[in-house]
Amino acid sequence: MKKERTLPPTKKKFFPFCIMSLRAIQAIRPHLKTNRPMVGLAAMQLSGKQAFGYSTSTESEKLIPTWDDYFKLRKKRRMFELAAYPPSTILPIITTGAYCMNLQVDPTETYLGLDPVTGLGLLTLSTGFFGLLLGPLFGDALFKLTNRKVTAEMEARDKAFYERIKNNRADARLNSIRNPVPDYYGEKIQSVADYRAWLRKQREHYRKGVFGGSVEDDN
Repeated sequence: MKKERTLPPTKKKFFPFCIMSLRAIQAIRPHLKTNRPMVGLAAMQLSGKQAFGYSTSTESEKLIPTWDDYFKLRKKRRMFELAAYPPSTILPIITTGAYCMNLQVDPTETYLGLDPVTGLGLLTLSTGFFGLLLGPLFGDALFKLTNRKVTAEMEARDKAFYERIKNNRADARLNSIRNPVPDYYGEKIQSVADYRAWLRKQREHYRKGVFGGSVEDDN
């Protein structure tokens, strides 16, 4: 009797993947071309140092031993930046306003193409607006001035952190009104636990964008 021909084990094992939809293949292909690592559940179980895939020198580990210490310093730096907003906004307004108040104004002249009162008023508010934009820069400079020992290590940690964010965030091409990319720049991450939660959200966004499901569908 002639035996029924069957597929070899290796081919049989991978055969189900051949019926993957065209939409899934198109979404996965960019990841393969750019060598972007796929976010998996295993990465969420790693320790803080392993989860970020960053090894520091001995000197750096003494100054910023763990990623939780880095996030504490990062939060402190953010507080410096927020604290710099009021003075960097109010001081230019007060200085420019005092100058305009003592300025001898000719009613027949124009300032910025407007009457003197309106033109000088807009000039005063503009200095306050530019001061508001420069506030974070002043706060960051003050933080570096008061934390000189960890400045270099903070820059190295920042570079490694943002590199991980860039490599592990979901593809922006899968963004939609019903499925927006969660925290694309990782601004809300304040701890290692937040980073693991961010990874789960990126994986769920990818799953919804490609297959129309969610992570909970696997449970």
